[in-house]
Amino acid sequence: MQDTMINNGSPQTHSGVRVLIAGGGIAGLSLARALRDAGHDPLVIERSHEWAATNTAYYLPTNAVRALDQLGLGDAVAAAAHPISRQRVTGAGGRVLADLPVSTIWGEQNRCATIRRDSLHELLLKATTDIPIRLGTTIDARLRDNAVRLSDGSVEHHDVLVGADGVDSLVRTAGIGGTEPTYTGRWAWRFIADGWDGEEGTWQARLASDRSLLTMPLGEGAVFCYADIASANGRPTGDWRNYFNDLDKPITDLLAQAGQVPGNPIMEVDQPYAFLGRTVLIGDAAHAMSPSMSQGVALAVEDALVLAETLSSLPVYQALPAYEQRRAERIAWVRSQAHRRDSARGLTRAARDRVLRLTRRRSGLGQQALLAGTP
Repeated sequence: MQDTMINNGSPQTHSGVRVLIAGGGIAGLSLARALRDAGHDPLVIERSHEWAATNTAYYLPTNAVRALDQLGLGDAVAAAAHPISRQRVTGAGGRVLADLPVSTIWGEQNRCATIRRDSLHELLLKATTDIPIRLGTTIDARLRDNAVRLSDGSVEHHDVLVGADGVDSLVRTAGIGGTEPTYTGRWAWRFIADGWDGEEGTWQARLASDRSLLTMPLGEGAVFCYADIASANGRPTGDWRNYFNDLDKPITDLLAQAGQVPGNPIMEVDQPYAFLGRTVLIGDAAHAMSPSMSQGVALAVEDALVLAETLSSLPVYQALPAYEQRRAERIAWVRSQAHRRDSARGLTRAARDRVLRLTRRRSGLGQQALLAGTP
């Protein structure tokens, strides 16, 4: 897999590009910070009227930690995150399929961590206080001469329009005629629980052919839980927690805390092109996929860094195709690995366990490919 991260040797010969960013999530705010650092002029619009609190978290593998560090948030993320030193995967009946330190996967000097989604978003908001952000604002109409009319009545000219507006991106579907998201066949629930007394540094996945449940400690007795269920016909019927009633404590206690937390279908965006004219997509708007590779944050921040660099080193008409080319192979590789992992869970128990053991043995090489050549 060809490296697609930043080339620090690239000359920065272009600055002052006006960039309108639709979406104030992880991807949009990361891009805004990277653009301002490069001397550009970003404006962020966000359709939500306020920053809603969530009860979720992220697992940050090493390439996500490195990308955030390159964005200038390394120390802040380290202070807010909880280190993960070990990964464990178990199958039916608690049989251990893999149990290894993350250093085996990523290398001795590299870090992995968990962080609350709201904490990471707050860090990005603090990093973008010098950048205009308009809440409750959307694009009403595209006008001539690279201008848009916004829902607040203003008209904004731009050199580049960026869709960082997530899985259901309007910039992708209405703006450049891109694809609609597709259902992966799995439904997921995410929540943070308290009272965790398990291993504080261990990320653990409990897998079965039709379901999985992950625990990721956040420190101070908190733990992020992710559960998903295979369901070709949409939301599973009944109380979703009943699908995990064969698990023992402490999982049953965590599920009791979760209550009827709303679930969501896992959607995928297989968008064949990342730009059209002066419009470009980043993050989930461009390539939402199954979370089985834990690359959502990493790919979003990497997208932001690469796009900011290409806009700094090339004129716009060259920068956007260059961005697409640099990101395409990496994103396709992550997607193929996610599909491979998800497909393995549909096998018989014996076949699945054999595949998962083999996958875990090879995972170090795969994860090292995500780090190759990155700063």
